[in-house]
Amino acid sequence: MNKKRNSYKISVWGTGNVALRLSVALKQAGHILEYVCGRDEDSGKKIVRILNKEVEGQSHNFLDTSFTSDYTRMKASEVLILAVSDDAIEELSAKFASIFESDKLSKDNGLRTPLVVHTSGASPMNSLSQNKNFGVFYPLMTLSKIKPVDFKIIPFLLEGSDTESEKILADLAFSLGSEYRLCDSAERLRTHLAAVYVSNFVNYLAGLAFDLAKPNHVFLMPLAIETVRKSFLYEHPSIVQTGPAKRGDFKTINKHLSILEDYPEHEAVYRMLTNLILKISGHQEI
Repeated sequence: MNKKRNSYKISVWGTGNVALRLSVALKQAGHILEYVCGRDEDSGKKIVRILNKEVEGQSHNFLDTSFTSDYTRMKASEVLILAVSDDAIEELSAKFASIFESDKLSKDNGLRTPLVVHTSGASPMNSLSQNKNFGVFYPLMTLSKIKPVDFKIIPFLLEGSDTESEKILADLAFSLGSEYRLCDSAERLRTHLAAVYVSNFVNYLAGLAFDLAKPNHVFLMPLAIETVRKSFLYEHPSIVQTGPAKRGDFKTINKHLSILEDYPEHEAVYRMLTNLILKISGHQEI
């Protein structure tokens, strides 16, 4: 089996949350971040400044990263990461494919063209199929510009067009200290859907909870953390379900509903979720 590569020459198209956090993590892991490319020049140059900033006690032994809006300059990289919205993936894929097709050096000498990957959980790998080498490098985590995250806790779902592409993606995940799994596009999409439930929907519910609990909302954090932690410790979260709906405590449920009379959005969500829990717990719905 081939040895893992210590570093790759990488360029990133994108200036959003994923582009920033992934670029920083890959550069800190020792990879050569050649270019950040995108339509938003201001955001792209901010990412580059962060990437090129000297880390105290650590000197860079590789070239600084440059910003460019000319995507043709990225063709010399070994890996091109498209950290963009799903709607932009196929358009960019076609642009890079046309560049590589016209690159006589790669065609004539049979050299491997860059590996083009996207970071989406919902788009199929075949959205990049105009290229010879392509794949998916999907971090299963919510990422933002304002909060750094340790990539050692982020699992990656990987998919490659061939074994060499899969090896490169595994090398990248390994260099970040991340767990990873090879899976096809259908499996990744189902996992992405599941991620919406535990992340986006939970965040929405937390917002409703903040509205009700202020100024005591900060005291909800230990409960929220323990609830999520406990739900993953057993065979299924339903095993550790608690609360008035689970118990069939209609007296408490009616007290809650009386508070929510002035909060129609909150009441609608409360009724829907309470009825679902009542139903699976064998109680009559409200």
